[in-house]
Amino acid sequence: MIFALVAASLVCGVVGFLSARWVEPTRWTSVTFRSLFWVGAPLTGIVATSTRLDATLLIGLAATWATMLAALSAVLVATRRSDGPRRAETLLALCWPNSVWLGFPAVVVLLGWDALPLAIAFSQFCSGPFTMVIIPGTAAALMHAEAPFRQRLRLFATNPYLHLVGAGMLCAAVGLTAPRIAVSGAQWGLLASTIPAFAAVGGALASHRLSFDPGIARLVAGRLAILSIPLLALRTAMPIPAAFVVAAGMSVGMSSFQVAATYRVPTARLASALAVSTACVLVVIAAAGAARL
Repeated sequence: MIFALVAASLVCGVVGFLSARWVEPTRWTSVTFRSLFWVGAPLTGIVATSTRLDATLLIGLAATWATMLAALSAVLVATRRSDGPRRAETLLALCWPNSVWLGFPAVVVLLGWDALPLAIAFSQFCSGPFTMVIIPGTAAALMHAEAPFRQRLRLFATNPYLHLVGAGMLCAAVGLTAPRIAVSGAQWGLLASTIPAFAAVGGALASHRLSFDPGIARLVAGRLAILSIPLLALRTAMPIPAAFVVAAGMSVGMSSFQVAATYRVPTARLASALAVSTACVLVVIAAAGAARL
């Protein structure tokens, strides 16, 4: 099912890219991304109520969160001399792993089906909250870097995922789970949203002059390494699952375009980084799959 969904989504991405020959993509892709951003918030919150935490993963989860926050801090420090929009774009390009739609198939191909539950745990407890709660609010604040601190704090706090995902996880922690039919419906809603999202990504990429220069190469290398290499090093001393390392090393997440569209973050470098890093990951997945045949 996952492979079929990814294949269908990639086809839609190609269609979205080619559609730019006949329809100017900027307007419809922006509307699509913003709509999916707001629709996804309540659906994600409902799914979050079904989260189940395995106590044996606490050390790995804590180490992963420490790594993600350290990466975020490093990016903010390294870009402190840049303007707000450029900092926000760099943040989205470097700190947003595509841990679901490319991460799940990659984990299965490289580590087998038994590793999939760990990849899901990484998405639910680490990359999901980090990318849906921390990064959008930070990007919004960076886009208004000249505004008073109170206004930037308000922009961070008005991120809908902060409240809805937080409430969902709090409900899960105290044993309050949404009805199964609601959780199932929200899951299928999120899955269905990937089809127009990939089409919009294709259209968004078509609206940019994609390039591969030293700056883009640094962004791609940073995206693929900024979380995975520290986690790989920590595995020598801590019980960090291999699935976490693989999922953390995925390409830029397509949801970063939703955040960029919502908060008017520039996407020229982000688009090239997404295209190149996705190509790198797909080549690795294809090569690994072929090696197993």
